[in-house]
Amino acid sequence: YEVSIGLIIITVPICVGSRNLSEIVMAQRQIWFGIPFFPV
Repeated sequence: YEVSIGLIIITVPICVGSRNLSEIVMAQRQIWFGIPFFPV
């Protein structure tokens, strides 16, 4: 259970390339994350 939650939480920073929340938000403005992360 904990491993799956950890993988879900770490997927977004890996795809964005940063752990900074403001950079994650800026990346989501450019690309709609609904379809790429739909299976997660």
